[in-house]
Amino acid sequence: MFKPQPKARAVARIALDAIAPNPDQPRRLLSDESVARLAASIRRHGQLSPVLVRAAGSGYQLIAGQRRVEALRRLGRSSAEAIVLAADDCDSALIALVENLQREQLHFLDEAEACRRVLDAYPITQERLAASLSMSPSALANRLRLLKLPPAVREALRRSDLTERHARALLGVEDPAAQLELARQAAEGRLTVRLLEQRVAQLNRPRPPRPAPSPVVRDNRIIINAVMDTVRQLNHIGVPVKSRVEELEDRIDVVVSIPIKKT
Repeated sequence: MFKPQPKARAVARIALDAIAPNPDQPRRLLSDESVARLAASIRRHGQLSPVLVRAAGSGYQLIAGQRRVEALRRLGRSSAEAIVLAADDCDSALIALVENLQREQLHFLDEAEACRRVLDAYPITQERLAASLSMSPSALANRLRLLKLPPAVREALRRSDLTERHARALLGVEDPAAQLELARQAAEGRLTVRLLEQRVAQLNRPRPPRPAPSPVVRDNRIIINAVMDTVRQLNHIGVPVKSRVEELEDRIDVVVSIPIKKT
């Protein structure tokens, strides 16, 4: 588990213009209402919690505190109280993820995507990452499975109030279009988790195989085709024979009309 080095941390007031955004920021959507609420709190009580930054180039890079930075900018402030950490890229990404989880509920898909970025970008095992987030390896594995959902479905989930259980249920559907339609119906309030799971089960229920033609039907076709061949041969030699086939519920009538030559 990561542990920031205490000897490398310092508290400072840093110009907001000198703080670059965090490329590993876990939270993809900032609620305008949440930022406005935080701005009102800072206006009334001041900035109670410093943001976390690390040195980068001639300035700093934000590790954690995106909402606080946005709230300060909304208030017209030019600087922020910050703690400067000596953190490498991997530690920075982990701190950002943990700090977001502790301060305000992070969307489960934002968390899954942030975990995947950390695992792909840095030499860290899934077990170590799970320990850093205080979750079991199996829980992290289940969270990462949600990234198998197509981007359009994930976006629909993120913009709605659907739960992680809804997302897990959608994993049982293979067709992306069907996933998106079910997510839309669930977001409109028409599908609870239980109903969604039932709908997915219905979609995955194997269809009964089409019955093979019975021997009786095949034999009847052979007989009918033989009669029709005879009719065609008679017409070919000049005998004006007519025929018709009527398929009834319990039988097939084959009627052949042969004209009587009058003497």
